[in-house]
Amino acid sequence: MKAKRVMLYLLILGIMISLTGCWNGRELTKLAFVLAMGIDRSPKTNEYKVSFQVVIPGSVATGITGGGGTTTPVVIYTGKGNTLFSAIRNASKRVSRQLFFAHLQLVVIGEELAKQGIQDLFDFFERSKEPRLTTLVLVARGSEAKPIISTLTSLEKIPANSVSGKIKMSSTLLSENFGIEIYDVLRGLVNEGEPIINGVKLTGDPDKGMEKSNVEKTRSAAEVIIQGMAIFKNGKLKGWLDNGEARGTTWILNKMKSTIVELDCKKKKNSIGVEIIRSSTELHVEVKNGEPLFHIHIKEEGNLSEVQCPIDLSNVTVIGDLEKDWEIKTKSEVMSAVKAAQKEKSDFLGFGDAVKRADPKLWEKIKTDWSGIFATSKVDVKVDAYIRRAGMRLKPYMSEQKQKEKRQ
Repeated sequence: MKAKRVMLYLLILGIMISLTGCWNGRELTKLAFVLAMGIDRSPKTNEYKVSFQVVIPGSVATGITGGGGTTTPVVIYTGKGNTLFSAIRNASKRVSRQLFFAHLQLVVIGEELAKQGIQDLFDFFERSKEPRLTTLVLVARGSEAKPIISTLTSLEKIPANSVSGKIKMSSTLLSENFGIEIYDVLRGLVNEGEPIINGVKLTGDPDKGMEKSNVEKTRSAAEVIIQGMAIFKNGKLKGWLDNGEARGTTWILNKMKSTIVELDCKKKKNSIGVEIIRSSTELHVEVKNGEPLFHIHIKEEGNLSEVQCPIDLSNVTVIGDLEKDWEIKTKSEVMSAVKAAQKEKSDFLGFGDAVKRADPKLWEKIKTDWSGIFATSKVDVKVDAYIRRAGMRLKPYMSEQKQKEKRQ
């Protein structure tokens, strides 16, 4: 009898489990998947103007690469409101499905809005359960955010995939930027320093970039490129870092993955290329007379990628001289980043956090005057660079050309 009761209970339990479902489940056919979000401010009403890049499922069902197909792979919707959430709800007047942000890849902020301040932008993302804090953040350089997320691309069907892919490739191969997510920006706003955000720029004709013809030519009429890094002070955009300043920043923040450093060879400028294959940075704080002194120590390794002058790479002295030149070049770019930060009194380099960790009591004394102290702080940079390989040949063919010319 007991066995029958147990079996009956198990049967009832199994039926109950099979009948349960997600209480808050939603049908996929009723959702509009937002992959990119552009945030601007309307100059007339001072409202947020939020644009949404929504994927059209049928247009990408056969694959995610390439620009073919009879329709555009995405559609752009826009809503206005005093808050981001109200702008999202107001956009429902134009969208037949509910906007869904669980697959959001990019948040692009218009340059004018960034100048006014980004302090209030991120509460929605932190509070809502749908957007991930790992979503990439960018600032539209010289334009609003809407044209950036509206431009169609050839190599990737989905524009959001294209931009996120460019950030990944650029940070991996060039290291003039690195992936900056919502969480990183929030941390920069609330910690002792300032945030730094990648820049994205639209080149060419913005109107043609939104047309399907933009992906039907070998040369696009409009193109979105990753360019520079935006620096902030008190949550407001103050300037841009480019080239050496941007690369110096990645060195200081220990984000360097790989890049090409160009060195001079005798009288020929930038004729030797060194590919960095490993890099690590340590930041130490020393207190002297009640003031912080910062020591940056960089260790890096690389291979010679190109040599456009006649030198003997089998000579240890030649390699040693190249390593010294490389160290000088790295130090110069690191100091250019430090000077840019000190000029704007924007501690996006994390020096304040380093002081707080190293000497909490000192930090309590100086934190109210940190901007001024940071602007005049002394920074010592030491670089140890090592060339590991010279490639498939030690003597460039230019050396043989020189010998041939001498014989003639």
